[in-house]
Amino acid sequence: MKLVSASLVLIHYISVQSIAMVHCGWFSSEEKSESPIILWWTSFTGETGNWRTCGEQTCFFTENRTYLSHPKTKAVVFYGSSFAPLDLPIPRQPWHDWALLHEESPKNNPSFCYHPLISLFNYTATWSRKSSFPLTLLSLPKLSDITDKKYFVSVADKNAILVREGLSPMVYVQSSCDAPSERDLYVTALQKFIDIDSYGKCLNNKRLPPQLENPADAMNNEEFLRLMAKYKFTIAFENAVGEDYITEKLWRPLTLGSVPIYLGSPSVQDWAPNNNSVLSVWNFTSPESLAAHLHYLNSDDAAYNSMLVHKIRGTIENRILTDAMKSRTWIAGGEDDDFEKENFVESFECFLCSQIYRKQSEEDAGYSSRPNSVDTTHYSCPPPIHPVTRKVNPHNWWLEHWNHARAEANVIGRFAQRNLNYTSDEFHQSVFQEIPNVR
Repeated sequence: MKLVSASLVLIHYISVQSIAMVHCGWFSSEEKSESPIILWWTSFTGETGNWRTCGEQTCFFTENRTYLSHPKTKAVVFYGSSFAPLDLPIPRQPWHDWALLHEESPKNNPSFCYHPLISLFNYTATWSRKSSFPLTLLSLPKLSDITDKKYFVSVADKNAILVREGLSPMVYVQSSCDAPSERDLYVTALQKFIDIDSYGKCLNNKRLPPQLENPADAMNNEEFLRLMAKYKFTIAFENAVGEDYITEKLWRPLTLGSVPIYLGSPSVQDWAPNNNSVLSVWNFTSPESLAAHLHYLNSDDAAYNSMLVHKIRGTIENRILTDAMKSRTWIAGGEDDDFEKENFVESFECFLCSQIYRKQSEEDAGYSSRPNSVDTTHYSCPPPIHPVTRKVNPHNWWLEHWNHARAEANVIGRFAQRNLNYTSDEFHQSVFQEIPNVR
């Protein structure tokens, strides 16, 4: 199993772009002079300037900010984790569309969760299925990973291994212990009712073999994956909750043939291979009720096997999942991907290029091109709640972070609508004044 590596994607992106630059001579002077310019405002691709063909259309992509005032610049692109409210291309020109790329966790920049900020963008590429260019399945390189039996261990063998090696039926591996989802609180409560082997730094009670002691480095190690595949259940808790924010936390156990116990996107079932492939924490009233169901599955091999139809029979019945994977035109960035195809960054760039040409075509035909509507469905992430009580936890410092992000979003939205540049002091003072209104 190969999981997505952001650094690998970026390295591949840069290498492809470097090769493309050698062949800039393919484009005529007329094509170059007429090509729309797409400017990365936040450094991400390392591209100083390059013409690329997207289908029958050509666009110029660059990170060189001097192009902001160029009359051919039509789109300004931001990478979410690098978005800085004190570094925006304001005043914004009426012909400048803003685009956001952010596949990372909402904890990185929860300001996008709020309408005053997200509505400033005309296009998005986020984990939401409602995004202009959805990246919901970015952490799943291939659909066949789900049915592949490379790591699969039958329930009979698992039962024998658990006894022979003294393993618990459930595993938890997490080394980022202070997450907005407060996942450790739920695991702590669950441990009162069922044994859990915890290998990471969080709630650690079991040591990995010496060669695998750093689980963050071992996640794609063959030996580590074989160890994880021995477990009947895997705790798959995201670091933050967002609608459709689904990572390798879910796809890894599904690929290994372990049943995921999931906390994260409320609509995770929409993406599960089959109706009975994933156990969502949200479907149980308490950790105790979840543990009771896990004890039942652990003692009933037939019931347990009913959750592994994707492995045992190689069957995926979820049409939403299969259709989305079949229609995906880009690669996720795994080591065994076909590097002749575009990765998701390149594909999003070409999407923007096509939208610029579409908009120009409508204007040339006399139509009034309406701005694309972007709202919080493109980046839906509620304030953190206590995972056990399901209520806002006033003792979670991440809640304060979310409130501060909302205040920033409100201020950025007002300043952007004013369309005049602002100073650091003006911004921070306005945020300070706004904070009491969002608590």
